[in-house]
Amino acid sequence: MNETNVQIANKLKELRKAHGYTQEYIAANIDVTQPTYQQYESGKRRPGTTSLYKLANFYGLTTDELLKLCIPLDDDIYYEAPVQTDRSLEEAEFSSYGSSKRLESFSPEEIRLLFYFSKMNKASKEDLIQYAKFRASQDKQS
Repeated sequence: MNETNVQIANKLKELRKAHGYTQEYIAANIDVTQPTYQQYESGKRRPGTTSLYKLANFYGLTTDELLKLCIPLDDDIYYEAPVQTDRSLEEAEFSSYGSSKRLESFSPEEIRLLFYFSKMNKASKEDLIQYAKFRASQDKQS
């Protein structure tokens, strides 16, 4: 077991206990089995990117906040359970994508277009560019 796994394991256990959750409850909410989640908390297994993202979303944190392992929880503070969200992983990823400083000058529609464009392969990107050129020329004529 490496030190990072142990730190992540300790943070996950600390968060779970501070909120009064069971391993089964968290596992069900992040779409893993209880034995898999138990391995996360024991440090035998490190959560993958998707699981880390779901854990952060579950606790109402960013992944950066979740992985700031040096910030201990205060035992004297009452922690309210995070509100269950119906937001999909794609919606959460999109909202995070749109919060970048470099995108401040873009409209919401332009940000959505960039988000989905970034997920396409090269051929699909070229097809979309050609379609955008066609639509732009059509709009000019109207």
